[in-house]
Amino acid sequence: MKTRLFAAALCLALLASPLFAPAASAHWEFHDVSGQYLFGYTGVESAYEYRQEVANSGIKTNVTTISSEYNTYLQPAIDHQTQGGKKVGIFLDNVLFQSASPSWYLRPDYQWTFNHWYNLNKNYLTSNRVAFLIINSEANNRGLSAAALDTATAYVKSKLPALPTVVGYGFGDGGAGTTNLTLPTQPDGFALWRYAVLHPEAAGSEFQTLLNFFKARISQSQRLIIVFDAHYGPWHVNAGQTQEMVGDIAIRYADIALAEPKVVGMIGFTWESFGSVLGLRDVSQGMRIKNVTASCKLLPCP
Repeated sequence: MKTRLFAAALCLALLASPLFAPAASAHWEFHDVSGQYLFGYTGVESAYEYRQEVANSGIKTNVTTISSEYNTYLQPAIDHQTQGGKKVGIFLDNVLFQSASPSWYLRPDYQWTFNHWYNLNKNYLTSNRVAFLIINSEANNRGLSAAALDTATAYVKSKLPALPTVVGYGFGDGGAGTTNLTLPTQPDGFALWRYAVLHPEAAGSEFQTLLNFFKARISQSQRLIIVFDAHYGPWHVNAGQTQEMVGDIAIRYADIALAEPKVVGMIGFTWESFGSVLGLRDVSQGMRIKNVTASCKLLPCP
């Protein structure tokens, strides 16, 4: 009897041991091991005053996304951000894929175009400069198959195994949904968004439905990034939301990130304005202040 009790106690002790705890993902150790998060914005390519604008606003950021073509030399853009203490997330959409109607497709020469891009920039594609690589930012809305995404991602990882790879999925009125959606297996994470959800934390909300869809399908090593409303667009107006209300959405997403172990950060869309969409630089001070609150939930603030 004592032997059986000892054996049972030993099994329990081993299961509780760190040796049997869920393994941290090598690509996301800053979050899984150190408890850190990513927070930043898209839409800064032509805003070289971005760093000063963010500093003046009081928003804390540690990552910025930048666009890229197959022949883009990224050293100036990467240096500009890293000198300000920020890593970059790099869009590879146009390096690996071809825009077409009704669907995008994997470029037949994707290996050549990626190799050209890689040889131009390889000296700066290091983990102390690059937070992640975005294989494609709107895979579902562009009709890209899981197989095409896996092929592209596997090739990128063969050249840059130390950098996390991410695929983006966007959902909205009239856009592609999750019906028949198959996720690729090669990426290290997914970025997802559904704008104008006033209470994304509410059970049954459109965002929670999406979050649960991804949580049920990602692997143990894959992680999620929330792309949040850092803009004010027609979809917010149509939903009866003011700019200050949209600012509250950012805070609610930060609380979700803190509560969800698979979420490693938040990227706001977008700093710059375009068309009928006001970027964060052009919205009310009240909305920007709420982005300060959201950022300080995830990053150290004074």
